Amino acid sequence: MKRLMFVALLASALLGHGQAITGLNFSHWYNPQNEVDLQIKLVRAPNQLLIHYSLRSLNPGIERYSIQWEKRAAFSSREVVPVNEKDSVVFSNTNLRKGEITFDMPAKAWLLLAKVVNNETQKAWYYFRVMEPIYPTSGWITGNESWLTDNYLQTGKSYTMQNATGKVTYVSFYKRDFSPPLPPFSEKASPTDQFLFYDSTFQLTQGSTFSPKREGLYLFQQDTSAAEGFALRANDPSYPKLVKIEDLIWPLLFVTTPDEFKKLVEAKNDKPKFDKVILDITRDKDRARNFMRSYFQRVELANRYFSSFKEGWKTDRGMIYLIFGVPDEISKNQGNEVWYYRGTNSRFTFVKAGSIYDADNYVLLRDKRFMEAWYSTIDLWRKSRF
Repeated sequence: MKRLMFVALLASALLGHGQAITGLNFSHWYNPQNEVDLQIKLVRAPNQLLIHYSLRSLNPGIERYSIQWEKRAAFSSREVVPVNEKDSVVFSNTNLRKGEITFDMPAKAWLLLAKVVNNETQKAWYYFRVMEPIYPTSGWITGNESWLTDNYLQTGKSYTMQNATGKVTYVSFYKRDFSPPLPPFSEKASPTDQFLFYDSTFQLTQGSTFSPKREGLYLFQQDTSAAEGFALRANDPSYPKLVKIEDLIWPLLFVTTPDEFKKLVEAKNDKPKFDKVILDITRDKDRARNFMRSYFQRVELANRYFSSFKEGWKTDRGMIYLIFGVPDEISKNQGNEVWYYRGTNSRFTFVKAGSIYDADNYVLLRDKRFMEAWYSTIDLWRKSRF
């Protein structure tokens, strides 16, 4: 009997068991103060899935961190299967390491789990990616530091088109300005566009360089008759930060009254008129400065984390992040993200609703119960007491 128990324990140790993904807190994904950040991009290639990852450290010393890659069969699985595929580092400096891993095309979806470890303190953070054999993205963009880490382009910068097939990429440009989302207590979801009409098109060959000249949405496809490709929005070179007066107006929609917002729109690029509206809201110059600095730092972070076919602050997750900040807890599974804020005892559920323009888009499940938490938090913003 003892021998059987020993054999069972040995087999368990060889297989390896860990915590299920459903039991982990992923709030560090959107915390700018976290000491590391890992971005994992998935690309489908002929008979293969490519992983492009970027590990960034908050402070110099990227060599302190290692990544332990694991395979999981499902979100609830505790069985750990080590990744044997080669992790090829293609770029590294004091704050950034980029690498690539190639996997054979799986018969069904599975989970790639990355455990980032500080080798000095042994502190660890978890990230994952669902390895989907029908994932619609089959190309990628490179910049100065190999593949593009950001989910957006900047006008005037130079980029290179890449894919694993060598085929021509067809690019559709949409001069489209998307609307901000509706509040979380709205009785209906924010409107979405299932199909857009492009304004112009052009072609890129494998390895060709391009520079987006116009702000708007660019859709990259190798086959325009299939629902496959990826889209990136090109913005002003200052993006994800907003610096122009005209760009600062719309994000303030959430924290202004209709009359205040109308005055901001009418002010256009007139800074004194714009400043007067903000001062009338906060009723103090120091509070006004603190309000603008803090609010637009949050807008910048929302743009950095959640940009897709529209600006990050205009997405459902970006809106909640802008107003409420970094969640205390984030749980994730196959189809949704759940954000929990202890201060307001609010739990927001975002459901995955991908499209050709953003395979990883999430939509908020709106509920009237969010009204009290929303307006009480808005009141704190207006009083500069966040």
